[in-house]
Amino acid sequence: MSDWIEISIPTLRGKECEYLQKCINTNFVSSIGPFISDFESAISENIGLPPHSAAATSSGTTALQLGLLALGVKQNDLVIVPTYTFIATANAVSHVGANPWILNSEMDYLTIDTYELEKELEFNTYKENGLTFHKETKQRIACIVPVYIFGCPPNIDQIKKIASKFSIPILLDSACGLGAKYKDSKMGQNNLPGIISFNGNKTITTGAGGIFYSNDKIIVNRVKHLSSTAKSSSKYEHNEIGYNYRMSNIQAALGLAQLEQLEEIINQKKLIHINYKQSFNNCKQFTFISNPTWGESSHWLNAIALKKGIHKNIEQLIQKLRDSKIRANYFWKPLHLQIPYKKSLKSNLNELNDIQERILVLPSSPSLNIEEQEKVIDIIQKFFK
Repeated sequence: MSDWIEISIPTLRGKECEYLQKCINTNFVSSIGPFISDFESAISENIGLPPHSAAATSSGTTALQLGLLALGVKQNDLVIVPTYTFIATANAVSHVGANPWILNSEMDYLTIDTYELEKELEFNTYKENGLTFHKETKQRIACIVPVYIFGCPPNIDQIKKIASKFSIPILLDSACGLGAKYKDSKMGQNNLPGIISFNGNKTITTGAGGIFYSNDKIIVNRVKHLSSTAKSSSKYEHNEIGYNYRMSNIQAALGLAQLEQLEEIINQKKLIHINYKQSFNNCKQFTFISNPTWGESSHWLNAIALKKGIHKNIEQLIQKLRDSKIRANYFWKPLHLQIPYKKSLKSNLNELNDIQERILVLPSSPSLNIEEQEKVIDIIQKFFK
């Protein structure tokens, strides 16, 4: 075991070894096996959906790509994404041949700015035959992809209202949202399709893997079909171009063991979050990002955001923490500043040009103990004195 205090590492304290051994004993180690359907059903029920409302995939990114395809996103369409997100959100759009339309993120929780979303659609689009098109490029607006940030849900009701007004489907990038709530509703109870990531640094992990979820079984089955090379018969017939994006039985076994510990993991993450929040409550130089007014975060990661005009160097703080064997780091560079998307259609995003230099993510692993957390807090407090 490392003696470093890490940002986010998995908690493997349940039946992981038992379930993995079962995969080996039964020879179900590939993309066929009972743990896959068990995991899909367990996730469905955990997020408030009926069993079999989810499709397991090889990653959150592939789940997002397949979800876009299942919702009818096509070549040269526009898909609205917030600038503050992991680049995989935009990459999934590009993978289906569409183009991201990059919009602003609000500054309190860094989720998509609903005021700017509505304004951009009002001024820059027109409707024709029940569809919405961009005035300048004439491209169809095929989907809105709001993103959960650090585990914070976006303002879903407001987004749904805007999307309905302009007849645009929504696909939630809830990669880090497992355990989050919007107005006391679990993710699956928002009547929107979405995805979850089970990468190694997420709240629970399958090593690598993802889930597409929806209360529309037709869409779920469409994702499953596309993820399985669009195989349509046992005679190796394929009725369209598909993808080999399935989750393995080994990954699903790991995920099921992890899911059985989710409540304990979420509760521990809440305690970690509360301790950070109480400790940083009186700091005038930065904001500790907490629960949005419209819901509750999954507390995947904890982060501070330097206020505008505060002349402190995050790099110096990172180095001080590393000197004490504490990992803390910068987070995402906004999409509009990423090389592949610098020329993408975008709103005025100058307010966020420096956001990466002002965000610091903190140790948030469920295994973080109080002594380790107090060590992190003490260094940060002394740095800002």
